[in-house]
Amino acid sequence: MADYKSIAKEVLDAVGGKENVTSVTHCMTRLRFVLKDQSIPKKEQISKIKGVVGVNITGGQYQVIIGNSVGNVYKELIAISGLSDSNTSVEGNSDKKTNPLTAVIDFIAGCMTPLFTAIIAGGLIKVLLVIFGPTLLGVMSSTSDTYILMNALGDAPFYFLPVLVAITASKKLGCNTYLSAMVSALLIYPDVINLLGSDAPTYLFGVIPVVHGSYSSSIIPAMLSTLLLKYVEIFVDKITPDWSKNFLKPLLIAVITAPISICLLAPLGLIIGNVLQSIINCMYNFAPWLAMPIFAGLMPFIVMTGMHWAFVPACLLALSSPGYDVLLIPAMLCSNTAQSGASFGVAFKTKDKDMRQIAIPAGISALLAGVTEPALYGVTLPLKKPMIGACIASAVGGLIAGIVNLKAYAFATPCLTAVVQFIAPDGGSNFILALIIFAVVFVLSLVLSFILTPSVKTEEVEEITETTANTDKTEIVSPIKGDVIPLADVEDKTFASGMLGKGFAVIPTEGKVYAPFDGTCRSIFDTLHALGLASDNGVELLIHVGLETVNLNGKPFKSYIKSDEHFKKGDLLLEFDIDAIKEAGCSIQTPVIVTNADELGNVSVENNKIVIGG
Repeated sequence: MADYKSIAKEVLDAVGGKENVTSVTHCMTRLRFVLKDQSIPKKEQISKIKGVVGVNITGGQYQVIIGNSVGNVYKELIAISGLSDSNTSVEGNSDKKTNPLTAVIDFIAGCMTPLFTAIIAGGLIKVLLVIFGPTLLGVMSSTSDTYILMNALGDAPFYFLPVLVAITASKKLGCNTYLSAMVSALLIYPDVINLLGSDAPTYLFGVIPVVHGSYSSSIIPAMLSTLLLKYVEIFVDKITPDWSKNFLKPLLIAVITAPISICLLAPLGLIIGNVLQSIINCMYNFAPWLAMPIFAGLMPFIVMTGMHWAFVPACLLALSSPGYDVLLIPAMLCSNTAQSGASFGVAFKTKDKDMRQIAIPAGISALLAGVTEPALYGVTLPLKKPMIGACIASAVGGLIAGIVNLKAYAFATPCLTAVVQFIAPDGGSNFILALIIFAVVFVLSLVLSFILTPSVKTEEVEEITETTANTDKTEIVSPIKGDVIPLADVEDKTFASGMLGKGFAVIPTEGKVYAPFDGTCRSIFDTLHALGLASDNGVELLIHVGLETVNLNGKPFKSYIKSDEHFKKGDLLLEFDIDAIKEAGCSIQTPVIVTNADELGNVSVENNKIVIGG
């Protein structure tokens, strides 16, 4: 059995410890960290932790991919650190610029991932009722007490979806959960449903028209109303005196948010949802034989970037009406199956024992649980050619799915054990078609992966590594004028431990950073407190000006370099105000670290210089 506590401890230390974590939550396969300083974790080191599949950085989150056991690791992480996912709003990163599309997708993901267990359970209960209920085997009557209760259990997470979304959205935004649930519950209150379903017009206060519509199973209205509530709560908190906050504050929040939501935001949410569904329908209806193979073939990369979250609301709306999904779930069936087949193809072909030990469990995980991250990040993506085979097989499956108009009738992660989600309530061949597509994709992906995977022994890989080891001597002097101190003397334990690499630290006497070699700026943070440089001969250097200076939001800094810009040795890259950093209570100790020391080999500090090779 895996040591979840050990995994959690190593991951927490690697991301910079509790002090560097603003919040953490998890989805079905990943720990999702919001970090104060994303320059601290070393991606390569975290990926080597036993039990970690890989790392993905997107949407302002530092995602550590664990796989099926992520829930166990998360529990240990919370127990060790005392952290909580109750507030995933990013206070430490609030001033960072985020791509609007990335922010929207991250918000949708934060709202939907905690709900998947309930949605999947409800969807599969409905499928089981189709199999064992009155439609097929007649085990129970549609009017029996058992059928009614079980049918209600399957419908419940979808019917009350606005309330569930409001709860997760409030946690994502850091506003009052119960007021958010209260406002969204208004949308599905029985009398309100009857009122907005009647032919007679509806008016609030006798003058404000209320648009009629059905909000059960809706998602976007609840997200929008919770977003409004967050800012209403901030406003009301400012205007209410302390002695009245217990009773006046919640009253004002509710009576301000609810009318705006029911009259404006809820109808707007329906419109947005309908537009998304219309766009997807147009894409599919125009040429399903073209749309599906493209979508299915690109699905691994869509998942890696998080773009698949943009399709989840439309998918759930489609499952509510007309009752089936023809795009996202069928495409993911092809993609998940292809990742499984490709992993088994690698396992059968490779002579690398370590890779085989990764590939077999990864293939089983994708095959039986629909969890593809171990296969994606541990097998197909690193080896590249198996990924090509998987994408080709997935596209072929998508082509068949588009031609036969494959439909999914329940929301579950597509895999062999959940393929019952393709059983149609009215019978027919849809389920058989899903099994055929599953078999075609699995076999084709396995065969292509087997053909494309190079048969390389572990010993041969080590031999190649040895012949390419660095033999040229490179010396790096301090890029900042000041006193050089050993890295072990740095006040931050993450730097001092050497976890991020080898080097030294500088106590600056002048607030200027000069280029220590000819190279390229790989990254410069929005807060300007850290630079990631790469020399022309392959040395990767992190210069982290001060400690905890990420919280200064760039105020004491002035940059003369941009990301991906080339520079010459001696060029001025960055200026900083030493006194301002001290006045803010931050240390001016500046670590200078070779972050790829493990790859280069023979990295040491001699006479206040970093010496590489030789």
